[in-house]
Amino acid sequence: MPKPTSAEMAEYVQENRALAAFRRAQADLYAHTAEEAAVGITVETPEYLRLNQAVIDAGRQLPEDLQHLNDSI
Repeated sequence: MPKPTSAEMAEYVQENRALAAFRRAQADLYAHTAEEAAVGITVETPEYLRLNQAVIDAGRQLPEDLQHLNDSI
């Protein structure tokens, strides 16, 4: 297998950073949702809306070949 070019490595790094940011945003949303549910909150709070928007924003930053992950939001 040939060694990746600098441009290919830069693209790989960017893709992984975008995916990590997306997964962190999802994890934050899920954790917060669980905390709210545990105390009986069943409405969309401002914090939930903020975290949900963060997931949407991070999903928009995903590369084209990973956009299918954003479709499940």
